[in-house]
Amino acid sequence: MVNFPKNFLWGSSTSAYQVEGGITNDWSEWEKENAERLAREAKDYWQDWQQEKFPEMFNPPNYICGEAVNSYNMVDEDIECIKKLNLNAYRFGIEWARLEPEKGKIDQKEISHYREFIKKLKQNNIEPVLTIWHWTNPLWVSKSGGWENKKNIQDFIRFSEVVVKELGDLVTYWVTLNEPMMHIGHGYLDGKFPPNHKKSFLRALKVFKNFVQAHKEIYKIIHKNNPKAQVSIAMTTGYFSSASGWNPIELLIVKLGHYFRNEWFLKKVGGYLDYIGMNYYHHDRIVWHPPFKKNLNKQVNDRGWEIYPEGIYHVLKSYKKFKKPILILENGTADADDDHRADFIKDHLYHVGRAIQEGVDVRGYFYWSLLDNFEWAEGFWPRFGLFRVDENFRRIPRSSCRVYADICKNNEFPRQ
Repeated sequence: MVNFPKNFLWGSSTSAYQVEGGITNDWSEWEKENAERLAREAKDYWQDWQQEKFPEMFNPPNYICGEAVNSYNMVDEDIECIKKLNLNAYRFGIEWARLEPEKGKIDQKEISHYREFIKKLKQNNIEPVLTIWHWTNPLWVSKSGGWENKKNIQDFIRFSEVVVKELGDLVTYWVTLNEPMMHIGHGYLDGKFPPNHKKSFLRALKVFKNFVQAHKEIYKIIHKNNPKAQVSIAMTTGYFSSASGWNPIELLIVKLGHYFRNEWFLKKVGGYLDYIGMNYYHHDRIVWHPPFKKNLNKQVNDRGWEIYPEGIYHVLKSYKKFKKPILILENGTADADDDHRADFIKDHLYHVGRAIQEGVDVRGYFYWSLLDNFEWAEGFWPRFGLFRVDENFRRIPRSSCRVYADICKNNEFPRQ
């Protein structure tokens, strides 16, 4: 049996923009401007088997979030999904643009909406894990320079203080920022996400520093409100390995990749963490020659990502030196046919169990995602959900739900 500690947090994760629907922010406007381009470029970007399996990638409406999966209006249905999975925790986000559509004007009706949702979670013995920022900004923020602008950072800190004041009595676990390094990489280095800057290294460094400052200030605000709160960020992590095991160029790239992706931000925020929140999806097998990455890809998901469960073990082991508890806040796979999701969960959890047995203080696992949702620049075609969502927003459990629900209920599973 693969066993987990008593009081282990079993959860699933979502973000506000990807599931709620009806939101106007920097992403919703970016989609309108780029949907036709993304549909047109899909033929050059995705492999033939992906194009054949997901022809919707050629339709511009695929890239418009719109009503998403209508979670804003289907709170009770989503909680029923959580209960069917026997989860005792749920990670979700609040939407800055919904709460503060105009600078300095907080919508109390929306505060009440989130407050009632959190109350319902707690009434059902589900621990809320609240993410304050998950990649999206109000239009007034993006129009004034986004995360590059120091004034916007102060506005975000002020907004977070309001959130803590209004919701802090109901929340113990907090995520201040989701994957700040991904926002920097795709927003300022490769230009895939808004604000679409490429190779803007000075801008990227400025945003990095602003993220660090924001996290530290919000950490202090949360702890002033509740000294027992547990506060972190959600780090996007990856496991880097050398193809040869000895080539010095490969070993150097592995070392640099691990440091800048997995540790740099953590070290900059230093003592302003109560736990380490990590998201794990990727493995990079490094070769010494361009393009420097050559995965074996024995098994891939619908996104074409290599499935490499052992990588989560290595990242967890590397975090042991920080001497902090760890929550795995995201780990999931795009699998529309649900062919491999159950094995994906069990295989990753096996390696999580290995790390725990070797002294790593892992206290929770959250599958991404509870529902099929809007996957940013890819739109709706990649399906990560334990629950399929149809055109009428019905939540339909996939067969992997039963596997994960049994693990969560029993706090263990047989390793076959």
